[in-house]
Amino acid sequence: MEMNNGNTTPFKAEDVNWDELAGIGILKDELEMSGELDTLLRGEKTKVIPLSLVLLGVDVVMDATLQLVRKDGEPLIEILGVKPSV
Repeated sequence: MEMNNGNTTPFKAEDVNWDELAGIGILKDELEMSGELDTLLRGEKTKVIPLSLVLLGVDVVMDATLQLVRKDGEPLIEILGVKPSV
């Protein structure tokens, strides 16, 4: 872990495969503009955000939270769908 302005930062932006995430519809620039990039890099869940993803050739539109976790030492993004309120 690296220290950044007194806060622990478990993930570095350069360690995340942004090209792979962009391929499914998760864009670094959009996360940065929404203020959620720092939340992700701290390893915390983002607020609920609208996503428009392409998963295995299927378009998926959903609201979800995102969280970076480590799998085999590498950053992996978890997408946690949020059930719409009725």
